[in-house]
Amino acid sequence: MRIPRNRQRYVASALALVLATGACSDINVPDYNRAGFGDLQTSPNRTLVDAAAAGMLASARIDAANRVRFTGIVGREAYYLDPNEGRYVTELVTGAIDPSSFAGNHNFLNPYGTIAQGNVLLTAIDKVASTEYSDAQKEALRGFVKTVMGSEYLVIAMMHQYAVVDVNADPLAAPAPLKPQAEVYAKARQLLDEGAAHLANGGTEFTFKLPSGLTGSGLSLSSPSTTFRQFNRALRSRLDILTKDYTAALTSLAASFISTSSGTRAEFNRGAYYTFSSASGDRANGLATGTPEVAEPTLRTDAQLKANGTRDERFLLKVDTTGTTINRYSISSSLRFKHYRAAPFFGSSGAASPIPWVRNEELILSRAEARWFTGDKPGALADLNFVRTNSGGLAAIAMPANDEAFITALLYERRYSLMYEGGYRWLDLRRFGRLGTLTNYPRAGDKSIEFFPIPFVECLSRGGAGSAPGC
Repeated sequence: MRIPRNRQRYVASALALVLATGACSDINVPDYNRAGFGDLQTSPNRTLVDAAAAGMLASARIDAANRVRFTGIVGREAYYLDPNEGRYVTELVTGAIDPSSFAGNHNFLNPYGTIAQGNVLLTAIDKVASTEYSDAQKEALRGFVKTVMGSEYLVIAMMHQYAVVDVNADPLAAPAPLKPQAEVYAKARQLLDEGAAHLANGGTEFTFKLPSGLTGSGLSLSSPSTTFRQFNRALRSRLDILTKDYTAALTSLAASFISTSSGTRAEFNRGAYYTFSSASGDRANGLATGTPEVAEPTLRTDAQLKANGTRDERFLLKVDTTGTTINRYSISSSLRFKHYRAAPFFGSSGAASPIPWVRNEELILSRAEARWFTGDKPGALADLNFVRTNSGGLAAIAMPANDEAFITALLYERRYSLMYEGGYRWLDLRRFGRLGTLTNYPRAGDKSIEFFPIPFVECLSRGGAGSAPGC
């Protein structure tokens, strides 16, 4: 397994930082300023492994805020109208992303750092003496690590048409080959499934503390063999939906934490979250600033009306309509998102607000899609209307006449239920061949990209333009 040379220093420094600081402010670990990358490889112990495992969550959240922002822009959920940085518009809105820019390097480097860290951890877990970990505790750790690694591969596959599959931190290795998206999805699937098998034998608790985003939203994931495994299956169901493997999706969803026991907001928001903090040395949620970020105006005009004449409850929950109008780069909006800035799903607001990793509301809509395309149309409509009536406050819809009508109805519910949480609007339009609806919007000549490019340095390390798929 190999990792391209340009990521070597990042992996080593990231592991050192993880061992020095822990995952985030609400994970209590000792000070490991003297613990190095080599210690984890050559003489691991329970203290080092626990800290590095918790640190994988710190690494996994690095790109979360920018992933929401960048994919939100290309999916026409938001615009970042920064007067000092026009590339949020000149690249992300026009669809002409420079692979050497910050947008072109998005969600490529950091996920591979987390994956490489996971590979080191898996080796380290095997080396720790049996007097420090029981067999069940080691299985829980393996399952945790492979779940996070699988999630990172899934992120990479969502974003890119080609990517690296074989990864480690060998500083002398040649750059790994770029593989098609299907192989990256397959790697994510393999790791999630292996992780689920380990977790099933992982007992009732982890040996390290999980952050509030995995314990405090009405769903505690602290039990490896039950709730954390359900989280693993929830991630697998997302992969199944994105690859349109609907039979597998129903199996994954049945083993996840999906629930329609109540139609409350708290029930829809049960799930796992990336957590942030404004504390010194921790990572803040960069989506909480409000300005110069604006919401796409059609989110308001397309929001359907409730019986009382007000708009879809999900729009009202997430969008502030009282802001001043910003007009830059021939794009104008007075709307602002507020579900990070002022009204997070759970926990603190502002810089400490959480970002959803996966929520129950997504799972119910995933099951609606899987049921429809496996022949259970009444079940699909029941799930769709459960979300529509309870989360949106809208009247139920009748049975769609055909597949295209169902897809249109599904895309509406997913647009407002998952609005500005992780690029789902962009992914959904791509998945159903409807990205063309974003062409020439918001301005003539603008278009949405289908995939983010391979970073320039990755192509350069393989011989330059035309040297590898995607370059």
